[in-house]
Amino acid sequence: MLNREEVRQSFRYKLYNHRRNRHLGRRIDLAASAWNHAVDLHRRYYKLFKKGLPKAKLQSHLAKLRRTRRPEWLELNSQTLQEISDRLYKGWEAFFEKRAKRPPGFKARRRYRSITFKQIGYKLLASGRLQIGEHTYRFWLSRPILGTVKTVTVKRTALGEYFVSFSCSDVPAPKLMPKTGQTAGMDFGLKAFFTLNSGEVIDAPEPLRQEIGKARLLSRGLSKKARGSKARKKARLALARMHERIANKRADWHHKAALALVRRFDAIAIEDLCFSGMTKRWGRKMADLGAADFIGILSSHAVKSGRTLTKNDRFMRSTGVCPCWGSYRKLDLKEREFECCRQLWQRDRAAAQIHLEAGRRLWTGATVSPQIPVASCEIPAPAGNTAESHAL
Repeated sequence: MLNREEVRQSFRYKLYNHRRNRHLGRRIDLAASAWNHAVDLHRRYYKLFKKGLPKAKLQSHLAKLRRTRRPEWLELNSQTLQEISDRLYKGWEAFFEKRAKRPPGFKARRRYRSITFKQIGYKLLASGRLQIGEHTYRFWLSRPILGTVKTVTVKRTALGEYFVSFSCSDVPAPKLMPKTGQTAGMDFGLKAFFTLNSGEVIDAPEPLRQEIGKARLLSRGLSKKARGSKARKKARLALARMHERIANKRADWHHKAALALVRRFDAIAIEDLCFSGMTKRWGRKMADLGAADFIGILSSHAVKSGRTLTKNDRFMRSTGVCPCWGSYRKLDLKEREFECCRQLWQRDRAAAQIHLEAGRRLWTGATVSPQIPVASCEIPAPAGNTAESHAL
């Protein structure tokens, strides 16, 4: 489990809309040109020498270009250029580790949306003001900035709005939530977002499904507008505004549901799923649920609150396994129930019970078999079900 003292925290604020923000937009556009140049250099170096370009050589070359042939890059300080190289090599690392679908490539200026400052290039002033270069920008100081600021990232959204994020270390640990003595197992599904071992069902709102008709109309209207026209820009902003509203609704529900869970349970056991593969198979339904984002938010709230979140082995059988004896039967997706030990089990609730028992073994330090989990039956049995019936 992560040490709560070592976890960095980011504080995100919105900048006031002002015409001076165009200077930030210009810096981001310059960073986009430096990114594309770095990608091109890396590809050409590999074609010539059949090996990757060392990061130190790339950073040295970009610094030399900044002083000679690219004087416009002087608006970007040296550490910002280094951070662009860091992004490129982090992208390659994620691709080789199969955490990214494709290697880093060229980006249009409007799709390159953020720039990061490390130790230099900015100055944090009082009362929600930030100085970058020669200009001072105001942001909505909705909450205090805690800890020591390490990096400052300015991001431009698809709507042309600007946000600033402060990544801080040495943030005071929040007050731990009181213990409740309750634990839970959770099973993810398509019919119900999550099912607890108690039988409680958590349904997600699916905001994209609610707005899909309007999204289709706006997308169709955008495709009919002439490229480069003001009408196309207006239609693009309308579509981006709608998708931002959908994303905000989904994130708001994720945070509220995650907080409700960590307040109720001291420890939660879930299954480790390949959400990217599930999205390929079930498409928009999976993307609308945002399960991967929810797991990340739940993990963050669990660390801050001092709770335990356990991810069981991805290849451990849970669906179709009897919580009483561990017997397994293969179920189709449409089969929502199965019978075992003279009981009728609801598949998601039984799987959540399996995850809870596997989590308990991990919490106590016992070993867990990833193939046939054997758990004690804690789901209430129907009336008349005796111990002799289990022995049959």
